[in-house]
Amino acid sequence: MNRFLIYLILINTLTNMVSITPRILIAGGNTGTVLGMAFAISTGIVLTYFLVILFSRFPGQGLPEILKAYTPKWFAVPVLLFMAAAWYVAGLFTLMIYTFIILRFLTPEMSIYTIVLTFALVVTYGVLMATRNIIYMSEVIFILVVPFIVFVQMKGYLDPSLNWDYIRIALMQVNQLPDYGAFTSSLFIVIGTANLVIFNRAFTTLKKPTLKGMAILTVAFMYILATTYLLPIGFGGFDSLENALYPWIMTSDSIRMKFGVVERIVFIFIGSFLALGVVSMIIHWHVSIHLFSSVFQLKRLKWKSYNLTLPLFIVFFWIVAMTLTKRMTVEGLYRTVEMYDDFVLPAMLILLVGSLLLAKKGASSKWRENKK
Repeated sequence: MNRFLIYLILINTLTNMVSITPRILIAGGNTGTVLGMAFAISTGIVLTYFLVILFSRFPGQGLPEILKAYTPKWFAVPVLLFMAAAWYVAGLFTLMIYTFIILRFLTPEMSIYTIVLTFALVVTYGVLMATRNIIYMSEVIFILVVPFIVFVQMKGYLDPSLNWDYIRIALMQVNQLPDYGAFTSSLFIVIGTANLVIFNRAFTTLKKPTLKGMAILTVAFMYILATTYLLPIGFGGFDSLENALYPWIMTSDSIRMKFGVVERIVFIFIGSFLALGVVSMIIHWHVSIHLFSSVFQLKRLKWKSYNLTLPLFIVFFWIVAMTLTKRMTVEGLYRTVEMYDDFVLPAMLILLVGSLLLAKKGASSKWRENKK
């Protein structure tokens, strides 16, 4: 598989380690989280394989170009608008989660508007970058940040205060029927391939998945999901994490580096995930803004020779983000993310696969007509 595609997939997977996902997985601990994660990994791998195969049939084209060329307009426009809204909300969740984390653990006295505006400056620049440049930036951030995250995780697994009995108890729930919430939340973090709806424009020769590539991806998904769920339980057990808002941040605060420059690594840990979170937001909103602009293109709205449609969408994005982040509570965000994972995500994936199959059929029909 193309290494840039793997970066897109793994950034989506890692970003959610400190978000709402661990809390949802732990909440379903007694009702089948382990089996739910296993099903999500299987489903994610199968979907990744088919999405790469389907997109490789349309080299250098995003979903807007594919649908406009091979499906009727009455079908393409609603699908693109639904996808655009779904990607915008996914990026908005990341913004809200990291805003709340900064407010709670790093700068409790800072205004929420200041935090969101700081994100606005960085993310806006990234969203307006060329698609290919975002991929290159993702590679650099991934290479710089991930070794430290893995180091912290390894240190957690080797920490003497880690209680393996808690982990064994969690694994013993494998005989429970899979929990739907755990399944959909896990599926969200293993389905970063869906970002090809726009990023396929940068892949003119998308390589088909190999057995070796899929095996590596499966192992990575298993490791990340198992660590997301089991390591916090190993340090705190189910009872103490029952009402924890951010189980992984509590876990990282339990790990110390006695001979390091900074003993409490939680601050560096949050900083590392913050970098991944910003990249994740840029990816989601870059996809969203290009899907929206494929439907609404204001050709007369120009300054000199530059079309202002994308900046107009960015302003709209930030007004909505500022308003909702101010009004949203942490508990409200948790419930909203659960509903998004349970209902919007399955609908989005079914629609995406269905649209690509329809476009593939349309492309085959066109090819046969041209041949005649």
